[in-house]
Amino acid sequence: MGPVQAVRTCFTKYADFRGAATRPEYWWFVLFNVVVSVALSSAHSTVVSTLYSLAVLVPSLAVMVRRHHDAGRSGWWAFTIIIWPWALVLLAYPTKAYNNRYVTGRGGVGVTEASLQGGAGYCPVCGKLRLPGQTFCSGCGTKFDD
Repeated sequence: MGPVQAVRTCFTKYADFRGAATRPEYWWFVLFNVVVSVALSSAHSTVVSTLYSLAVLVPSLAVMVRRHHDAGRSGWWAFTIIIWPWALVLLAYPTKAYNNRYVTGRGGVGVTEASLQGGAGYCPVCGKLRLPGQTFCSGCGTKFDD
């Protein structure tokens, strides 16, 4: 997902706390907001800067909750934002495609036990789900022998 599409998606889902948001979608939106905030602050437009911050508060919370969903956690984890280093680590976690109750049903992106076919398994090194036809682990890069 490109930066323009990511920002557009976040504003389109203005107050949608359901579903999931990928890492690129979340971080492009954060970068966009940082750039706009810095530009407004440097223009010494306090009123406009404050109004912008209030306008993006709800979509920022919504995309943060959806990002936690994408990593397989409840949206309530968004309240760890008061503990900054921990919050940034949680938001950087990879997508949890296997057994993720928040992602399944999102256009077939989620992988469940029922959707596994023959040849699927797990990486012997890191334990990440291995789908049929994969020759390298997407988590640690281990080459599969078969």
